[in-house]
Amino acid sequence: MYSKKLLGGQMDFFEASAKLERIELLARIATIDCANLKDRTVALVWISEMAEEMQDVVRNEIKNPQSGGLSGGRGFQ
Repeated sequence: MYSKKLLGGQMDFFEASAKLERIELLARIATIDCANLKDRTVALVWISEMAEEMQDVVRNEIKNPQSGGLSGGRGFQ
């Protein structure tokens, strides 16, 4: 199940999970007291870039659902 590809093989569930874990880690780094302004800025920029990539994946999946996707596939019969 975790090897199911999204968007014709561009990102699978494992890759998406790893990207979300990186976003979570960077968010924690950006909020710790000992992080300086440069570290926080870099972390927030990376979060923004990764979130934008994930949004693109979701938008494309909504526009072009795979079989059984958000609006594609077959319903109950």
